[in-house]
Amino acid sequence: MIFGDNLGPANIVQVSAFPLPTTAGLAGTSVRVTVGGTVVNAIMLYTLKTQVAAVLPSSTPLGTVTVTYNGVTSNAAPIIVLAGSFGTFTRNQGGTGPSIIQNFITEANQPFNTLVESARPGQVVTLWGTGLGPVTGNEAGQPLPGNLSNVNARLFVGGRETPITYRWRSGCCVGIDQVVFTVPQDVSGCFAPVSLQVGNIVSNFTTMSVAPNGGICSDPGGYTPAELEQARNSGGLRIGSMTLSKSSSSFSVPGVGSFDIKSDAGGAAFFRYTFDQLLSNAGSDLNVSNPGACAVSISRVGAGGNTGPVFTPLNAGPAINVSGPTGAKQMAAASTGIYSGVFSQTVPFGAAEPDYLVPGTYTLNNGGGGSDVGAFTTTHTVPPGTVWSNQAAITTVNRAAGQLVTWTGGDPNGLTYIAGASINVSNTAQATFVCLERTSAGQFNIPSSILLALPPSGSSAGVPFGFMFVGAYTTPGRFTAPGLDFGYTSYISTISKSVSFQ
Repeated sequence: MIFGDNLGPANIVQVSAFPLPTTAGLAGTSVRVTVGGTVVNAIMLYTLKTQVAAVLPSSTPLGTVTVTYNGVTSNAAPIIVLAGSFGTFTRNQGGTGPSIIQNFITEANQPFNTLVESARPGQVVTLWGTGLGPVTGNEAGQPLPGNLSNVNARLFVGGRETPITYRWRSGCCVGIDQVVFTVPQDVSGCFAPVSLQVGNIVSNFTTMSVAPNGGICSDPGGYTPAELEQARNSGGLRIGSMTLSKSSSSFSVPGVGSFDIKSDAGGAAFFRYTFDQLLSNAGSDLNVSNPGACAVSISRVGAGGNTGPVFTPLNAGPAINVSGPTGAKQMAAASTGIYSGVFSQTVPFGAAEPDYLVPGTYTLNNGGGGSDVGAFTTTHTVPPGTVWSNQAAITTVNRAAGQLVTWTGGDPNGLTYIAGASINVSNTAQATFVCLERTSAGQFNIPSSILLALPPSGSSAGVPFGFMFVGAYTTPGRFTAPGLDFGYTSYISTISKSVSFQ
């Protein structure tokens, strides 16, 4: 897809029959890719004023792309064309959240995978997307279904590499691919991550729902089948979330020195999803159901990006009160349903403040409540701290080789949080990854299939635009309140440093 302005007519015009337009264009719009003296006309699918969709023929070279509308040609923009770069279709049409996957029951019964239509471990499913690889022939004339077994593809579901049964260009549509696989036996949960790697190019990260007997899914500390059934019957779900967070960062600036930043804070959100918004929601990157799994979020520097379904905020009162071993604090309302507060912090050239969040039990309440959410009181326990034991040894990360992370301490029955981010300003690419592993494991090897989804880190004045984080995460606790269908609390701590992903 190409985004811009004055690319086509005010109202969308779509193709309706074969052969699909190329040179002649669609409603005055045509797309060309040029390299050297070679010009390739893209296969048009639809056009409107701000957006154009087209299929690149399998013979498309590396070069630049232009859009022509009513005889006026746009500026040429660079385009990178790869032999394979798979993009998974998603329910929200933004490339994030639940995948477009069909659960195979019979040839005539293949429902789409959702929170209430989960796949079973061991069940065959079909993943839909585009960009798996080229085919031979003219796709403008008709779909060209065929096996793409020559494509070097690797599929990952719930952090497990999963054999691909079939990979082929679909017979239904031009440029649409299908990947058939069997759900791994040890994967479960409402938001199991899914990704596909072609060569060294990793797709967008999406999710699928898996339940032991199919049907409605569940997650530890997350939605229960009863809550999802209620949401389906009532048309929505009223949700409250509260998180306590501790962060500690160290970084060095050549010629200036080293600096430490520490912060203890909290945040809360109260909102309502419609049932359709709930089914399109990306869920949490923190996949409690599948320890050892990771998720990646990819975007562009300064780009708006897809932020998921729009929700209706709920008023839970003027503030969330927090009290614990070191005293009382508040998370104030930033806007309706959104609360935040900094409990303690230490910044460069400022006075050091003692930590507020120390191990122990914390009580959270909203006083007399608000117009949408009534009064509640709940508790959450902050576990012992985690020590990132090989922090000093990690300065440059070879994305193609993976990276071992080790730690000590923490709650032996809890989870350890491993994350990273990389920014490449030269091409405005940025990506973050999040993994969870059992704390008792003491180590985690971040796989190359995750790291290759990140761009190589840029730098400024010798400081790399890459970061890694290691810390503790608690399985979400539950709380109830008048006006809520689902409420949870959590705690996350991170130790971070700057690194270079190469």
